[in-house]
Amino acid sequence: MRKILPEIEEILSEKGLFSRWLMVEKALANAQAALDIIPQKAAEDISANAKVECLELEKYNEIYEKTGHPMVSLLRLLEKAAGEESGQYIHLGATTQDIIDTGMVLALKEMLERTEEKLCSILTSVCNLAEKYADTPMMGRTHNIQALPITFGYKAAVWGGELGRCLDRIKESKERVLVLQLSGAVGSMVSFGENGAQIQRLMAQKLKLNVPDICWHACRDRYVEFANDMAYIGGALARIANEVYLLMGTEFGELSEYWGEGRVGSSTMPHKVNPTSTQHMQAKATHLRYHSAQIAELSLVDHERNMQHFIGERKLMEEICIYAAELLDRGDELLETLVVNTDKMKENIALLGGLTQSEHVMLALGKKIGKQHAHHIINEIAVRSFKEKKNFEEELCKDKRVNCVLIPEEIHDLLDPMEYIGKCPEMARQEVEILRKKIQ
Repeated sequence: MRKILPEIEEILSEKGLFSRWLMVEKALANAQAALDIIPQKAAEDISANAKVECLELEKYNEIYEKTGHPMVSLLRLLEKAAGEESGQYIHLGATTQDIIDTGMVLALKEMLERTEEKLCSILTSVCNLAEKYADTPMMGRTHNIQALPITFGYKAAVWGGELGRCLDRIKESKERVLVLQLSGAVGSMVSFGENGAQIQRLMAQKLKLNVPDICWHACRDRYVEFANDMAYIGGALARIANEVYLLMGTEFGELSEYWGEGRVGSSTMPHKVNPTSTQHMQAKATHLRYHSAQIAELSLVDHERNMQHFIGERKLMEEICIYAAELLDRGDELLETLVVNTDKMKENIALLGGLTQSEHVMLALGKKIGKQHAHHIINEIAVRSFKEKKNFEEELCKDKRVNCVLIPEEIHDLLDPMEYIGKCPEMARQEVEILRKKIQ
């Protein structure tokens, strides 16, 4: 199983950051050369040296200490590498935020592509679970208490529905999020003369980004949308992780993370098989929610731009990518290797001796004597059976208010959980059909 976390960490490393800035500078120089704004030779020299391996990066920190400017420090190294004459044409007309924002968008492009790929892989596993266990009964729970029987395939299909909507949002957001930034100091593009729109178009083609309708220096909604999308994905995966975490409990035992040979759950209790990965997933999802909220707070930028949002924005965005990548990797592994204990599911359905089918009996009785009367009678019998640990079926059969309407054979059939799973199997298969079309 391919992991995307190491790939994202590499993309977001210092080398990756500088590489993206240099890619933007290269695209700018080539666009300006194509429009005869700078000499072709200058663009060639800039392009040939706009690589981290061509720069004396060991001098970057020394220059940064003097300039206090992250972009200027890198540009001086590129200027030297490109040569004294060609180096004079670097960064012509652009402002630092043009390069930094576009560089970040290039990182988000990589993240969105890998996120889409991972979501499709996760959804494939979910679809497989939903199909395989479409008819497998388990206990449905509301407010953490046994409610009515469902099937595990249905539960998995519900997971898939939420993840499918996450995939939809990722695909839809690309048009808005993956947009070039190039407008000059205040966004007026005055520094590019009459060529601003053409430069944007050529750069966008080279970088495979969309062309902005207008400058977005002060508008951070693109980052906010990306951060929210990652938080949605984190929430969906954390909810699944939480369900596995709960159902892995000893008293439930219905689901489990895969436990490989040599894995240790506790340093002191040899018997422990702990839900390790699911807890990591829930923790990372919490970070994503808080980070997305912080990105929204940083979107309050005054006038045409300031640097307040820059203080912490890039770090937050990078951490969002890292947390989301780990979540996606763990979610992919969890759902591909999920251990499903159907025997325990069957055992837990019978745990309350038919009490969880009380609604089925009540509705059947209600057709004869009225729903409200039936609810009162069945509630009384059910509560008494539960408190006094009596057999629910036997209590129903001997109650005159019930046995005068329903014969023992009917009561027995009404207490069969497989007769009261509704449309769970059909809905599971229907959702799988919908999801498989999304991930083709």
